[in-house]
Amino acid sequence: MKSDIAFIRMNYVNIVLSAAFEQFQLEPNDLGIPNALYKDPMALVPMGDYLAWLEQLSVQCGENYLGDIAQSLNLSEMNMPADWFMSAPDFAISLRRINYGITAFQSGASYYVIQSGRIIKWCYNTRYAKGLQRSYDSLRVALMLVNTMRHYLGVDFSPHKVHLSGPAMSHLQLEKLFNCPVVYNTKQTEIWADNTVLLQSKQMQGLHDPTLQMPLSLFEKYINMPQPDDVPKILYELVNFSRYYGLPSITDVAGKLGLSKQQLQRRLQEKGFSFIYLRGYVLSNQAVKYMLEGKQIEEISQLLGYGNKQSFTKAFKTFRLCTPQQYLQRLQGQQHPAD
Repeated sequence: MKSDIAFIRMNYVNIVLSAAFEQFQLEPNDLGIPNALYKDPMALVPMGDYLAWLEQLSVQCGENYLGDIAQSLNLSEMNMPADWFMSAPDFAISLRRINYGITAFQSGASYYVIQSGRIIKWCYNTRYAKGLQRSYDSLRVALMLVNTMRHYLGVDFSPHKVHLSGPAMSHLQLEKLFNCPVVYNTKQTEIWADNTVLLQSKQMQGLHDPTLQMPLSLFEKYINMPQPDDVPKILYELVNFSRYYGLPSITDVAGKLGLSKQQLQRRLQEKGFSFIYLRGYVLSNQAVKYMLEGKQIEEISQLLGYGNKQSFTKAFKTFRLCTPQQYLQRLQGQQHPAD
């Protein structure tokens, strides 16, 4: 089975969503986004779904909506521990952190710098966006990168030029936003600037604290990003994403893969297991993660998409050989009678 699906983490998604919802008085449900998904910063969203949300926002808020929320598109809104991207003591370090660290928040994308003479070009590229969706995605990233530069170089900083991939949108407004020429339909997103910007530093007022450490459990979550050709991991995450909308079905997951229900069923059988087994395995693992976070059984069953606690208990016992309550008590180190 082949696959080519990229993911983006919800706390990266929410930089745009939360700003748009506040600006235009919208709710997650207006885009068909479940509240549980919207509130889960570590959730992995298929890029196709996220790009569709960007396009839906243009319909509900107008083509210029990203320009309207431009000042709010800051990487500091990701709520990372110690604001890791933006708390670097200078722009060069922040740039490197973003280029390498963003892979924990978006797969199938490249962030990098190339130099041509005295000009550096901060670049972003992904093959997963097409047409107008590519325009919105390119502009999303360009605004965040320029805002990062202004964080270090001052609010009056202007790039030499901005390249945006995808069809043109509101040309004059964007040139005013960036305060420089904007070129459209380019192969990738690029922010051009003089190479002296790399030497600029900023007084961080205590944010840069080398003693701050990220808990291992959180670090493991951040690096848990499947690559586009990692089929088992992609299947796992597609099931995990689908459960925000209810108990995952083979039709849901097959659709994300561009397959029919029958095609996915056949390909899973070739690997020696069924969709029911895959779903049970994924959801039982997620149940344990929720238990470790302190959630109770009733809430967990709802978060996993089960219609009732009894259905969750039956499915969980198949994989863990005990009931959810028994497993939870074991985690808590309690003695308990057999159910």
